[in-house]
Amino acid sequence: MRPTNLEKKQIDLVKESICVYEKCMECRGLFNAGQLGFTNIEDFVDDRGKSCLYRLKEMCHELFRNSDDAGYREKLYDITVGYIFHEAMKMRENLYQLEYYKPHCDIAFHNLTEKERKVVHEISIMIKKAEVRLREGLKETRTLLNELVGQLRDLIIAYRSNYLLPRFIFENEKSLVRIYGKKGFRELLGAMYKDGRLLLYFNAAQSYLESEYYEIARKLFQKITRLDSKNREALFLYRYASAFNFYFKNMFTKAMMFAEIALSMNIDDAMKKHYREALHKLLTDLKGEIKKKKKKA
Repeated sequence: MRPTNLEKKQIDLVKESICVYEKCMECRGLFNAGQLGFTNIEDFVDDRGKSCLYRLKEMCHELFRNSDDAGYREKLYDITVGYIFHEAMKMRENLYQLEYYKPHCDIAFHNLTEKERKVVHEISIMIKKAEVRLREGLKETRTLLNELVGQLRDLIIAYRSNYLLPRFIFENEKSLVRIYGKKGFRELLGAMYKDGRLLLYFNAAQSYLESEYYEIARKLFQKITRLDSKNREALFLYRYASAFNFYFKNMFTKAMMFAEIALSMNIDDAMKKHYREALHKLLTDLKGEIKKKKKKA
């Protein structure tokens, strides 16, 4: 199965949203430690298209703003991202003022005229206001991002039929747990899949299998069989993936063993039929490779 362009864009949107949340938390941590610099915030927000928040804003505009197919959740997401972007840009400007103007306020006053002193004093007042605005801006952006990840959860659930999503969730589980917590992550899986984590593993394993990532597919199917020993479909696909995995590693005898066991399994024929032809072709190739090896020996 080949993913559609829309499916890829949906995954990119979720991925960029996670990046925005993590970059904001990184900036907040640096600010609390007194180490936040202008270069740090550039990765979070900018106006030249190099930051994750800028990219997310553009993605939302492309996918949702002028689309008749976008639902109300997607339209709301676009508005929320746009508002966060404008708030974050103000925060960025305040940080710029602090980093580039505050050091120049430490001028020896006795060398200045009365008029010059007044200018420096006014700049100092502006700097203090920028410090307050930056602190408030970080707080406001954090609040808005909490709202955003709540909306993101709804979008992920809405995109549950996306072929690429199970694999993405499997690969980004740690990030999602950081955002939603362990309980929240379990609830997310429960809302997406009837059997929760088990079905996530199965769908992710199938995605890897269809993309011909045989080694990771076989490991995931094996994990499923350990969690659910009655899952014959997962056991068959574990053997199927193993056969191809060992074939491409030139371990032909082992590959043949898995291919033959898979073909001999008594499982639903409709499911097995989809893979039978590939297994028979693999066995033919394996017999040829094993004969070559014997001749060389």
